[in-house]
Amino acid sequence: MVMTYRDYDLNTLAKAYFTNDELTKLYKSYNSLIALETCNRVEFYLDGNEDDDALIELIHERAGVRPKVLYDLDAIKHLLMVVTGLDSMFLGEREILSQVKKAYSAGKPSPRLKILFESAIRFGEGFRRRHSLYDISFVKFLADYVMRNTGKDSNILVVGGGEVARGVVRELLRSGYRSVTVINRTTDKLKYEFGNSIRLLGLESLMSEVMSGRYDVLVVAVSVQSPLINLSDSTNNSLPRLIIDVSTPSAVNIHGNGHIKVIRLEDLREPYLNYVNGRSKVMSELPEIDNEAERIMKLIMRSDASEAIKDVMRFIEEIREEEVREALNALRSGEDVETVINAMSRSLIKKIMHNYLENMRRFAEAGNEDAVVRMRTYLMEVLRNNEN
Repeated sequence: MVMTYRDYDLNTLAKAYFTNDELTKLYKSYNSLIALETCNRVEFYLDGNEDDDALIELIHERAGVRPKVLYDLDAIKHLLMVVTGLDSMFLGEREILSQVKKAYSAGKPSPRLKILFESAIRFGEGFRRRHSLYDISFVKFLADYVMRNTGKDSNILVVGGGEVARGVVRELLRSGYRSVTVINRTTDKLKYEFGNSIRLLGLESLMSEVMSGRYDVLVVAVSVQSPLINLSDSTNNSLPRLIIDVSTPSAVNIHGNGHIKVIRLEDLREPYLNYVNGRSKVMSELPEIDNEAERIMKLIMRSDASEAIKDVMRFIEEIREEEVREALNALRSGEDVETVINAMSRSLIKKIMHNYLENMRRFAEAGNEDAVVRMRTYLMEVLRNNEN
């Protein structure tokens, strides 16, 4: 079952999120379940043998809406779109693949879900190697967006230390920007990666730096539960002329009449898609995903058949062992070898075929001639194939 930014607003998604403790409790109610939660999606993958009605109603109680439910091939295709980054709000994002891996590790996969997720993860890794997704990544787009609106002598303030923030800083430095300041809660990893090429400050400096009047651009890319930066119209003159907040939920809150313009994540959606369409042919590779989905579906069906075959063979083996014991006892009692072998083979065939033949008789007695013909035809085909 699926809830993403495509069909639900971010506030609704936030209501559908489960905490770690809630997920732990939820896992105890199912034999097989994998939960994938990110800032833009809430998804649950269940084995077809599980009852999903209770979970659907639980989500409805929390979020006021019911999730979309996908089955079989549609569910497989969806997961493949997720791991390739093609279902993300911003195509090619790299974090989603690691998030899928983490969800799989934390989940309770059945044999079917194990095949699905391990196959999908491998496909996602290979797809990203085959296609230059970084060129259409949101990080690359955001850095280009900043550079189109500034010059290399501009003063840039970046707030955050995650994939997006670091990626933007990386691109700016690579393009010759030298006045880049980064503010983050922790600074060790940033100092290790960027050294003295950036000015690095802790979170305690945030508001004084934002209000300093020294910066041309402010880029905020953090994960917070409530706004990190609160601004009012009275501070308009001291603020950077370009403020971009790509945090989810938004980390910049504006008080006043709206004279301060903040470019938010949703404002960049359409420009980003135009950017992607002009740089990549990756969306034409969707048949590759369709083919992989069909391959995975066949693997799952083959696995189901293997389990059924194991059950049948266990049943037949029990019959065989019983017949061998009786035959050996008869031989030890001095009975004729040929007589014992004939008796054992007849008994073996009768026991193995008993239920199948009884069903044929019941169908015949009920007047269901078509069923009898189908069962006879199938059995004869199997026997003829054995002869070949």
